[in-house]
Amino acid sequence: MIKTSQSFANEESFNCYVKYLAMKKHFTTDQYDYHKYRGKIRASFDTYRTRNDVFFFHKLAQKDDPEKLLMANMIVKPNIWIREILEQAGEDRYIDWLKKRDSLTRVVKEDLAKLRDVYQDNFVSVNGQHPEILRLFIQRQITLETFTILVHSAKIFDYWDANLVDKIVARDIIRLSKKYYPFLDIDQKKFKKVIKDYFF
Repeated sequence: MIKTSQSFANEESFNCYVKYLAMKKHFTTDQYDYHKYRGKIRASFDTYRTRNDVFFFHKLAQKDDPEKLLMANMIVKPNIWIREILEQAGEDRYIDWLKKRDSLTRVVKEDLAKLRDVYQDNFVSVNGQHPEILRLFIQRQITLETFTILVHSAKIFDYWDANLVDKIVARDIIRLSKKYYPFLDIDQKKFKKVIKDYFF
């Protein structure tokens, strides 16, 4: 056992390790739901304290909001390594997420202007091809936040599942959107009104 790792292995850092494992499972599998299980997952403290990366979970525990830091990185890279989350790139992803969260109404309104004028035209799949909203997201012209709010509001997943030819790319994006939606914690009525006011 590495003595330095052992010194950082405490309840606080172990809890962050558990959150990391749970968050990763949430964003990489269909079955596990981080919110349903309240960020809990089976993990052994004895095994944890022998890991070489214990120090990074100790560092994570010192952050203001470890859970949101993990989430902001995993919506970009679901299989991200803990060390990268704590590097500058990981901090930048978190700051970028905070900025979007704090100005979400403006972000959504700006993204809506990039969509087709007729609401339904953004979701329709022609001959099994990617619908406009999916194409715009893949090309990074609209944010994950806007995409997620719109597709959940439209309740479009069953239609896409039945009509899209390319289910590989679409499946990963749909799963990401479904997994991310509870973290947005938005006022649904407010954003439905934003969408309605823009299109109708």
